[in-house]
Amino acid sequence: MVENKAWINKSRLGGLKRIELYGNPGTPEGRSKGGKRTIDLFHQNPFFAREAGFIIRKEIKYPAKCVELAELIGIILGDGGLSGNHQLTISFNNKTDEGYSVFLGKILRKLFLIDYHIHPRKNCNGADIIVSSSNLVDFLLKQGLVAGNKVRNQVDIPHWIYDKVEYQKACIRGLIDTDGSFYRHRYNSNGKNYNYLKLCFASRSKPLLNSMLRILKRLNFGAFLHGDQVFVYSRLGIKKYFEEIGSHNPKHSNKITDFLAN
Repeated sequence: MVENKAWINKSRLGGLKRIELYGNPGTPEGRSKGGKRTIDLFHQNPFFAREAGFIIRKEIKYPAKCVELAELIGIILGDGGLSGNHQLTISFNNKTDEGYSVFLGKILRKLFLIDYHIHPRKNCNGADIIVSSSNLVDFLLKQGLVAGNKVRNQVDIPHWIYDKVEYQKACIRGLIDTDGSFYRHRYNSNGKNYNYLKLCFASRSKPLLNSMLRILKRLNFGAFLHGDQVFVYSRLGIKKYFEEIGSHNPKHSNKITDFLAN
């Protein structure tokens, strides 16, 4: 009889301890407390969560608005995309943009403290940086990006980018480093050969194209629109772009450096 009482007391103490940790399962507050406690345990042990059939969102760092975030917005508007509600993809040329892919990885880690993986495409030089995180996608959507096809959705630069000139320059750098190009324009006039470096940005999203033109004009780069492309033609404009905006893509920065040096 004494043994039975001791067992009952232990069971009662165990029950009280469980209620203290997880809440009374017979009340809404208890069920809520128990659910939160379970989620905490799953975060501590993701493998156990997967075994139990639960998908736990990855924890990320949430950065404040800054130059790096503005540049990433431009990069995603250029060669990136948000698919569904859980994946960010940034495409690049695995041959010509290898150095730039290193920068992309650094900016993702700096902003969000998150891992990524690179997926090479078959039978071509293309590759994708892929980040799977619902929290990241939710954050980027709140910054003004749009999921799905960028041309069909006619995407544009988010309004907060216009708050500071530094944000505008960073966003432009991200866009041109991904969807822009620098090329040599050669021609002959009156028997004299001319050789100039030109900047070109192309997009089939009219709002994005017009925003690029507006910012470049506002910054006095002498830009103009032709069809679905924005150009900067003058040597002074290219020099000004290199000095004030620059490039994190070695493919572009090497061209500009070589042209200005010669």
